Formats: sequence, structure tokens, C-alpha cells
Amino acid sequence: MKFFQPKQAVFFGLFKDMAQSVKDISQLYFDFAKDFKDFEAYSKKAKDLEHQADEKTHKIIEHLNKTFITPFDREDIYTLSQELDDIVDYIENVIHDTYLFNVQQKNPAIDQFAPLIKQGAVHVENLIECLENQKYTDRLMQEKIAMHKLEDQGDDIFSEGISKLFQGGQDAVTIIKDKAIIERLEKIVDKYQKVSDIIEGIIVKSS
Repeated sequence: MKFFQPKQAVFFGLFKDMAQSVKDISQLYFDFAKDFKDFEAYSKKAKDLEHQADEKTHKIIEHLNKTFITPFDREDIYTLSQELDDIVDYIENVIHDTYLFNVQQKNPAIDQFAPLIKQGAVHVENLIECLENQKYTDRLMQEKIAMHKLEDQGDDIFSEGISKLFQGGQDAVTIIKDKAIIERLEKIVDKYQKVSDIIEGIIVKSS
């Protein structure tokens, strides 16, 4: 029996909408990292996408408050929606901080994280699709493994990036700016892993 019943299927649709927001802003970051110019314009686009994601999150909470019987634990619905929203927020913050800090020279980590963030969004979309199935399938396992590999890659990029900051003889202001951005990028990949863990937990409990 599917745990998304007719009156509850709205949650699945809303989570798909949130996954799309993650894909949209991850693509924007990918383009931003490649272009690395017009920071103000990119920041405005990112803020617009962040507002859209906030609205989608609010819709999930509204439906949660109005629904007596939910497809899975209310706490899980709330937590998953917040984690997805956090991913969008963190990506928006990276783009905005680059504009706010008036970054002149691109740290290599900005490019190195770009494909990870873009691919992570694809895995999020696939995991949301797995959520509809309630069974622990091979596809779910593959998505979990793929997300774990992304997190490992992100950890490696983070460690290398932070290490090089303190070896290159850069001025203190540049180090502070780059460190803040690298830390935020690493947190985005961590959030992807957190989302995959939450979805796995929901499916295990519902199986």
C-alpha cells in the first residue's frame, strides 16, 4: 500500500517542487562559478529563487497543519522540508557573500564544488522519487552511495582548500573571505547527505 493516499499526495507534489528549487539554484551556482562576473545580477536571481523556495516550504507547513493523517511522521515532513530549504539558503548565501565581499580572485574551491552541487541536486530529485515508493530498493541504495561519495569529495575539497589558504601568503582579509565561502560550500554538500539520510529513514520506518 502506498503511503501517499489521494488526500495526502499533495505532500509528494510539494516535495517535488522543493527538489526543483534545489535544482534551479544549483544550476544557477554552476553558471555563476563558470562566469564569475555580474555578481549583483546573480545575487538577485539567487534571492528570487530563495524566496520561491521559502514559499514552497511555507506551503508544506500549512498543509501539515491542516492534515490530520499524514503520509509519514509529521516531524519527518517538517525536518525534510527545512533541510531542503536550507540547501537553497546556503547556495544563495554563497552567491550573495561573493557579491557582498567583492571577491576579486576566484578560489579554486568555487569551481571544484560546482559539479558536486549540481549533481547533488539531481540525486535529491531522484531520492524524492524514491520516497513515493516506500520500499528500500536498489535505486535508493545507489542514490545513497552516490550521495555519500559526493560528501567524501566535498570533504577532500574543503580540507585542501582550507590548507592552501594558509600556505599561499595571502592577506588576512582574503583568507577570511575565502574561508567563509569554502565553509559554506562544504555545508551544502553535507546538507545533501543529511537529506538522503532523512529520506532513507522515512522509507525504512514506512516499509
